[in-house]
Amino acid sequence: MKYLVISSHPYKGSFNAAATKAIMETASEKGHDIKEIDLVADHFNPVMTSEDLNAWRHGQTIDPLVKTYREAMEDADVLVFLFPIWWGSMPAVLKGFCDKVLLPGWAYCYGESGEMIGLLTTKKAIVVTTMQTAEDVFETMFRNPVDGGFIKDTLQTCGIEVLHYVQIDQILTGGREYTESKIVEIKGLIK
Repeated sequence: MKYLVISSHPYKGSFNAAATKAIMETASEKGHDIKEIDLVADHFNPVMTSEDLNAWRHGQTIDPLVKTYREAMEDADVLVFLFPIWWGSMPAVLKGFCDKVLLPGWAYCYGESGEMIGLLTTKKAIVVTTMQTAEDVFETMFRNPVDGGFIKDTLQTCGIEVLHYVQIDQILTGGREYTESKIVEIKGLIK
């Protein structure tokens, strides 16, 4: 199995960084190929410029990193998205990744009646999010935009089957025992 972790947290001392390391080590120990895209370390520009948009309209890109990311995704069986929730959503760099990498003609196309048809049907995904907000508040008050906007409207629309979605709440106040138990839970997602 080939795993690809897509990281978007800027702080190397974060829980997200520790979880990414745990995923990488677990996959390697289980004999899987694993690679990481670190959007922050790569200095990926998430802004869709007019030049980017013009190329995007034709299913193309002018950003060499987008080509590299697309090749990495093509090579992977399972995509692992691990990111913090900021203002109810993903970091801008990850949103820009979706905007610029999931190109029409490659990730999806349109059917005769205008419906979007996913083209990445051989891909699977694991989504892990971290936040301070309590999970029940995120579900009821914020109506979980990750489940709707990212999982359903983005990944599943592109044909990607989501194997697991794990929300880790109270990441700043849960304590060491809590975060260690969450690392164990995340490691268990790698089969």
